Amino acid sequence: MKAFAIFIQDVNDGQTHAGLTADLGELFQTVRNTGRGGAMTVKIKVTPAVKGGGEVDKITITVDRKLELPKPEAPSDFFWLTDEAEPTRQHPRQHALDLRETKTVDEDGVITFKDVAAR
Repeated sequence: MKAFAIFIQDVNDGQTHAGLTADLGELFQTVRNTGRGGAMTVKIKVTPAVKGGGEVDKITITVDRKLELPKPEAPSDFFWLTDEAEPTRQHPRQHALDLRETKTVDEDGVITFKDVAAR
């Protein structure tokens, strides 16, 4: 029996081997970039080329490649819950601060502060 590496290079005139190599490289790169695991599955199906039973001297080989790339972690967000269990950005038991702009910058880069007492 010839080595598996030689066999897989023969399948589909090397296209299967090239595809597997590309898939493996993509898997390695994605694991490196995401810090999460992935998987690659190779399934080799061997069937008689001619049906009818008896001794077989001709076969068909099909190689199925499956690549499961790791997905980046989904971002999360923070909300408070009201007494009615509604999500809100504001803490439901904390007063909001009335913030306003206190300075302006003109086209020359000169900063002018506004009178904060004036509304």
